[in-house]
Amino acid sequence: MKRLFLFCMIIFVALGQLPARAQEGFTRAEYECLLMSIASGKTERGPRELSASYHQVWVPDMKLGYFRANGLDMVYDTEGVGRETVVVVHGGPGLPHEYFHPLLSNLGKYMRLVYFDRRADILSRNSSTDVMSLVEMAEEIDELRKTLGLNRVTLLAHSFGGAIALTYALRYPDNVKRLILTSTAASIENPAEAEKRLVKTLSSDELSAYNSTDAGGSPCDRVRRRYRALYPHYFHLVPSAELLDFGVYSVYFDSLAKKLVLASRAGGFDVRSALDRIKAPVLVFGGRHDLVTPLSDVREMADGLPQSKLVVMEHSGHFPFIEENYLFTEWVRNFVASTADFADDRITITAPDGRDPFRRQ
Repeated sequence: MKRLFLFCMIIFVALGQLPARAQEGFTRAEYECLLMSIASGKTERGPRELSASYHQVWVPDMKLGYFRANGLDMVYDTEGVGRETVVVVHGGPGLPHEYFHPLLSNLGKYMRLVYFDRRADILSRNSSTDVMSLVEMAEEIDELRKTLGLNRVTLLAHSFGGAIALTYALRYPDNVKRLILTSTAASIENPAEAEKRLVKTLSSDELSAYNSTDAGGSPCDRVRRRYRALYPHYFHLVPSAELLDFGVYSVYFDSLAKKLVLASRAGGFDVRSALDRIKAPVLVFGGRHDLVTPLSDVREMADGLPQSKLVVMEHSGHFPFIEENYLFTEWVRNFVASTADFADDRITITAPDGRDPFRRQ
């Protein structure tokens, strides 16, 4: 209770320093929604329970597994076949990993894919409201690596997940076989700056909806309405309504969890000066029309990595694997094949608990 009270007081004091414009930090609705989540132990999506998520209904080959990291019970899913194992590090934080499904399933023909929910995400049990660090989330990846019984892993990271992947590669260089970084950068700017770029593209109707999110409904409803106006502009071409609905459903909590993560580093995240220490081969994707992570930032990161290949996705925004799925799949498949070696990446044939992590449970 003392830790919760201290956390709430920090947020309350911070609110008093915030300007009125929503883009500059917490809105009152975000603050109230976060407190509701803390008080109830629930998000608007439901209780934080360790259970199979809905995507397993329509991705039937998924295999559910569990691992423990930093005192938390974590969930991971696997799909696909092949000698190579790729751990998928999703964006967010707060955004559950389901937005990759079934878009990455094409890669399952060539490699084993492992997805997991981090401490800030929907499926992790006992998820804490404490400030989270990138180092802690990198350590979660290493615990997953050990659970899978692997010496080295390939990380496929998107957006904020790229910061975690880079942190992991710098802390555990011998455990990284290759990196695939999508719509990410070597430094994290103030999220308000990305939001300002998005706001400039809103139509008059969208701008009206965006500016009216401080009135009507519950605090979480108001936050969702705000992001419902912004989220279509994460893309070059607006996708289906179903995909947008899921994104809006998740992104509002992402905005809250992000504050907890970024608060753990007074100087922010910036590893641009350390990129030359990453010797593993790296494939970098950047969307030509990405307003969230501009191509200039992606290119700067690629230029700093000694063994990198930059692929500019000409018809994509922040989600190239959605907007240009076939090209994304082919680039990843060829990159993994061209950087393969004959080393056996397994620690043992089975995971440390004696169970094959890829066998259907």
